[in-house]
Amino acid sequence: MTPTRTQTSNPLTATFAGLRDLLRPRAPIGTLSPQDRLDGMTCLITGANSGLGLGTARILAGLGARLILACRSGIPETAELLKRETGNPHIEMVRLDLADFAAIDRCCAELRDRGVKLDRVILNAGVVPPKAIRTAQGFEMMFGVHFLGNMRFVLGLLRDGTIPNEVFADAGAPGGIPRIVCVGSELHRSAPPLDLATLGQFVEYGTMGSMQQYGHSKLAMLMFCRELMQRLQPDGRIQVAVHYLCPGPVDSNIARGTPAVFKPLLNVVKRLLFASPEKAAEPVVYLTAAQAIEGRTDIYLHLMSRKAPAEPTDDAALRRQVWNAGLRMLEMEGV
Repeated sequence: MTPTRTQTSNPLTATFAGLRDLLRPRAPIGTLSPQDRLDGMTCLITGANSGLGLGTARILAGLGARLILACRSGIPETAELLKRETGNPHIEMVRLDLADFAAIDRCCAELRDRGVKLDRVILNAGVVPPKAIRTAQGFEMMFGVHFLGNMRFVLGLLRDGTIPNEVFADAGAPGGIPRIVCVGSELHRSAPPLDLATLGQFVEYGTMGSMQQYGHSKLAMLMFCRELMQRLQPDGRIQVAVHYLCPGPVDSNIARGTPAVFKPLLNVVKRLLFASPEKAAEPVVYLTAAQAIEGRTDIYLHLMSRKAPAEPTDDAALRRQVWNAGLRMLEMEGV
């Protein structure tokens, strides 16, 4: 079945479209079977100390995965909590701050030096500050974390062979195809077209402009991920599968910077319409564990249904330009 495609003009309509989708009948891509286990597989989850990441980690631990939780905080108490809750002893943590290139490089080096080989990488960490703030390198925070931080982290893992592949590291996976699962947002549809002349420039915004910048950062992230997907199958043979999803509204603390005057209304909306982290994790877990999609790549899910990403991400030339712009900002050599 051909995935559906929708486009929205602004963050408000994108938000209402997402809420409408919660109530609209839709065909799910599938469900996990008892055979969809992760025993013996090593899965890394960014931002797994709270919200969607923690909910995902809790489910994957129950599926037998060896978990590495890459987080800024909650170390080591998050791992200890999950071990007690799930009975899975194979849970550990590494420190990762996607807003700082040096911290990203340290995390990649630690995993490489320990000889870690990752079967699954879930790019879950996200931020929504109430006003514009800078990363350690001076980029706007959401753009710096969602696009640049994830790009540097994933390329570091690929180049070190921590994610086994023959494209970046000449170190193919001995078993199944590794997967990268990117947590995006339907708000990428509301972002203005990416302007390569100004991409990466710091922008000022307040509470009312944060969602537009969030959509912009998620569009850039999806551009990177879809270009990565293409590069990881240079001869048509998938080296690493890359999938994407929007989990819908999640009852998490990602909007913890919301001004106090709006929090009572936000709390009411969250109670009525937002899914729990464990419920919202369904598409993340499916793309991570389902054997039914083994040997496939480039699946985008909104909730549990297939959907086509926004049309700009289909533009191969634009994706390459965004990729190259990202490399220049990261001061990394071309690939």
